[in-house]
Amino acid sequence: MHDRTGDVLDISANSLAGLLDAAHEPILVRDLEGRILFWNQGCEALYGHGREVARGALAPDLLSTVFPAPLDQITARLLAEGRWEGEVTRRLADGREAVIALRWSLRRDVSGGVEVLETGRDVTEARKAEEALRRSEYRFRNVFHAMSVSFWELDFSALAGMFGALRAKGVTSLRAHIAENPRFVRQMMEASQVVDVNDKSLQLFEATREQLLGPVDRFWPPCSEHVFAASVIAALEKKPHYESEARFRTYDGREFDGLFTCCYPREYLPQGATLVGVIDITDRLRAQEDLARVQAELAHAARISTLGELTASIAHEVNQPLSAIVTNGEAGLRWLRRATPDLEEVGRAFDRMIGEANRASGVIGRIRTMAVKGEPEKARLSLGPLVEDSVLLVRRELTTHDVALRVQVPADLPEVEGDRVQLQQVLVNLMVNAAQAMAEAQERVLTIRGSVDEAMVTLSVADTGPGVPPERLVQLFNAFYTTKAGGMGMGLSICKTIVQAHGGEIAVVSAPGEGASFVLKLPRAGVAQEAD
Repeated sequence: MHDRTGDVLDISANSLAGLLDAAHEPILVRDLEGRILFWNQGCEALYGHGREVARGALAPDLLSTVFPAPLDQITARLLAEGRWEGEVTRRLADGREAVIALRWSLRRDVSGGVEVLETGRDVTEARKAEEALRRSEYRFRNVFHAMSVSFWELDFSALAGMFGALRAKGVTSLRAHIAENPRFVRQMMEASQVVDVNDKSLQLFEATREQLLGPVDRFWPPCSEHVFAASVIAALEKKPHYESEARFRTYDGREFDGLFTCCYPREYLPQGATLVGVIDITDRLRAQEDLARVQAELAHAARISTLGELTASIAHEVNQPLSAIVTNGEAGLRWLRRATPDLEEVGRAFDRMIGEANRASGVIGRIRTMAVKGEPEKARLSLGPLVEDSVLLVRRELTTHDVALRVQVPADLPEVEGDRVQLQQVLVNLMVNAAQAMAEAQERVLTIRGSVDEAMVTLSVADTGPGVPPERLVQLFNAFYTTKAGGMGMGLSICKTIVQAHGGEIAVVSAPGEGASFVLKLPRAGVAQEAD
């Protein structure tokens, strides 16, 4: 019988065996029965067995090898073709299992016997990653098709060539190029392909899957081109996602409002794949419009209610100029009826009459503005004059409650952008509340202060009343919450709604026994426009 141990020694001494032994790749030589004749350093590093253990052992038993097919079939193929490749599972010396990609080749030894040269490569982590990816894609596809939201998979790969052509022409800013060439957005849409959609998309866009596949531009009306452009720019800026409201067009041409979300998975971006979600928000927008209408009606009702509370003050403000008109008219007549009419005095009396008439007209105009129901109209406003107009409406109320008014609003306070009537309603409501809150206070002072920081203009309405208990602070702006016996509990709630609609905020600072200060913050007109 041939001495295999001697062959191992002869191979080890061979210069070729020395090269194989130094290789990092696991290499072993065995006979057809599986007995190991050569075991290099790469095998020791991979499998964990030293060559003293491996030499002479049966490779399938030492490594607990699990083959992809019966071993005799694999051996038959090896003998027929002279080589075999495949993946097996082997147990390492520390007990771990590993997936090994094997390559077997037949070779002749020095005596003419047949041996098998094996090289191996550990692919365990690669297979785990592939399995994880497969599972991830499986879950994604399940979610993609099962969700009740319209999902699209888009192929943006053609856009890469378009952007490359722009760079070649010296274009460095896609935003600037789109601003100068609006048609380019539609060209990007035509180049973007829908490659897959879920069942909800078929229902929402009223089409079959085949009808939805292809260029995406068919479903984007011109009014939403800016949203599509912004989503592409977001992808180029490596943002993880993009979201905006937009108009969409069904396959048959019907338009609807949708919430558009775009996700850029890192693993798919190199291939130009993008995930898009569309939610029909037509009903939501209609509900928001209905809510805005109801809020406007409530605000109007609150203004009328406030005017009712200020009846005495309004009557006083109107009666004063009317009385002055009568007095000056009578004086003028007396100067005219004199034997020698004093026309200079008559002229001065008439001038006073005109001034008082304008004053009465102004009061009535302010009242009419608050009473008339209309759509909000935003414009740039100076808060100083707005405070002055509001004070005129509540001056009698303050006098009735013996309230001292201190207005500390700088003349150079920056303008805000808002609806004059609504903001005046807020100020009037806060001042009336403050006056009534100080009804039992010994010192009754109402202070209106104005200030500004980088982005916001602040008005505070502070009183010296009993303050607001801590347990009531969190409820103060809730609808239908009131501390008045006959109150509706809508005044402060409406104030909060109005302020928030102007992009601002309102809060109250109070300590029991130290009064309350309502702080109103509104964006500066210039800052608000820059943000837009």
